[in-house]
Amino acid sequence: MEKTSYKNPEILNKIENYCSYQERCKKEVIEKLFTLNLDQSELDDVINYLIKNDYINEERFALAFTQGKFRIKKWGKIKIILELKKRAIDINLINKAINQITDSDYIGTFDKLSLKKYKSLTGSKDSKKRKFINFLSYRGWEYDLIIRKVNDFL
Repeated sequence: MEKTSYKNPEILNKIENYCSYQERCKKEVIEKLFTLNLDQSELDDVINYLIKNDYINEERFALAFTQGKFRIKKWGKIKIILELKKRAIDINLINKAINQITDSDYIGTFDKLSLKKYKSLTGSKDSKKRKFINFLSYRGWEYDLIIRKVNDFL
């Protein structure tokens, strides 16, 4: 499908801008297209056009999502994987994205985050332990890493 031959170029422009603003996965774009009241054949045409013209690239999305959530939000691998699965990303792409995080970066980030959290905790020893575990578990860090850190600190 050529952009000029599509019967509603305003929608195409709108969705191209939506995809250009930040990396999007196919599922997010489909959800956006549903808000524009397209029928199924139009939706399929637009999705195919976006994929063909590299507006949607699931591998690129998975890599960008993983890097962003790890570096900026300090998420662990468990939460990143779950969020990518929610977005219907192929497991091979998820594994490729997760494997780009080096062990040294991962442990270094975990150590900094856990130390910062530990220093901010108040209350009894049990209360600190519970808050510490909950904080890191919620952010998707592996339980064995958390427990080792708890034993180091408390």
